[in-house]
Amino acid sequence: MLPRIAIALALWGVALPAHSQDVLSLASLLSHVDSAYPKLIGATAERDLASAKRLSKQGAFDPAVALGVESQRFNSSSTRGKASRFSGTTLEWEGLTQDGAKWRVGRVANVGSVKSPASSTGSAGTYFAEVKFPLLRNRGVNEKSVALAQARLGESAAEQERLSVLRDVYREAGLAYYKWCGAVAKREVARRLLAVAEQRLKGIYREIELEQRAKIDGIEAEGEVDLRRASLAAAERAVEEAALKLDKFLWDNRTARELAPTGLPRPALTSDDVAKEAERRAVERRPELTLLARELETAQLDGDLARNDRRVALDLVLAPGRDLGTNGIGETLKAGFTASLPIYQRDAKGREEAARLKQVKLTQTQELERRAAELEVRDAVSAANRAYERFLAASANLDRTQQVEAGELRLFGAGASDLFRVNLRERATAESASRQIDVQVDWVQAKLTLLATTMELMEEERDVALSGLR
Repeated sequence: MLPRIAIALALWGVALPAHSQDVLSLASLLSHVDSAYPKLIGATAERDLASAKRLSKQGAFDPAVALGVESQRFNSSSTRGKASRFSGTTLEWEGLTQDGAKWRVGRVANVGSVKSPASSTGSAGTYFAEVKFPLLRNRGVNEKSVALAQARLGESAAEQERLSVLRDVYREAGLAYYKWCGAVAKREVARRLLAVAEQRLKGIYREIELEQRAKIDGIEAEGEVDLRRASLAAAERAVEEAALKLDKFLWDNRTARELAPTGLPRPALTSDDVAKEAERRAVERRPELTLLARELETAQLDGDLARNDRRVALDLVLAPGRDLGTNGIGETLKAGFTASLPIYQRDAKGREEAARLKQVKLTQTQELERRAAELEVRDAVSAANRAYERFLAASANLDRTQQVEAGELRLFGAGASDLFRVNLRERATAESASRQIDVQVDWVQAKLTLLATTMELMEEERDVALSGLR
């Protein structure tokens, strides 16, 4: 009779063949994604664009130097028909503060028959310092200061957008990676199942040649080989499909077909304490919530600016100076104020109400995002823990199918069973092993989703976070 082939001893350890291939771990995949994935590069460029806009808004407060030189020959209205001459130079350093004050310091020198509205100065010129300070409207809150504050918030918001993209890409890459791992593991089951059938077929051929077995057993064994080859082809297709999806994240001229995955981790239970901490971290670190907070601050600034525009414009002007040189008068002073009162204020009132309503909407959206973060964590924990329970059941089922298969093989070796039953037992064990792999994939994908939701896949935390998935 055909010697007993201990298929169970070779089949169900499912160690992945990585001897001749480089091993791709999830950590190395995510590191590669960090540096090469186009979507992340684009998100980084978007953040840098926001920084450039912030720099542009800061430019509104850059001081400037102004130089003016003028010389005229003109017909004076006081002595018509007689030529008069005037020359003047102006050198100023001027700027604007974020509080809304405009300042100037400089020197003015006007000599000759000075035309109005210019003023005559001593031969050495008049040196002055002038400030125009808003007392009500535009004091502290004004169009340029609000634009700068909103640009800074926009820079922070762009960073949160980048983190959101990063999290989603990490999760997508991780799910693709573990689907590939599972497909490779199931292909290995199919390969070993086929190898056993092919080895058994050779033995049956020898027994048929020795007239120890009927030819129909050879036909049945050949049919089983064909069946298992078809199963292997399906498993190969599943690997190729998963590898192509994983190739989306490989941008270094390598493909997943040239690499081997690490083994699938053994599932573990997620405790209630870990789940509660994960909820807290998800709410605290969720980029969408921080982004909404920045949008809320932006809307508040819109409201502040609208309220500012409803105020009376009351500006104080003060410009002390000193007039020096021949015909100089010494100390000079310009002082005064200007006032303007808006009447209808419909533009400002409309913008203020729009800002208020936008804040109401954003506040409610924040509540929805907080709730969504908590529920995503609970869903991922539930999926992981139910997968853990399924893994225990699948492992127990695999152990029992192996025992039944081993018993059937002993009966077959003793001539008390037939090839049909042996094939059924082997296929049952292979299906049980494949189900166990599917459960492992479900568990690790649920855990990966949990780590993504709590933002623990970021580069600085990745090694610790992934240690539980090894």
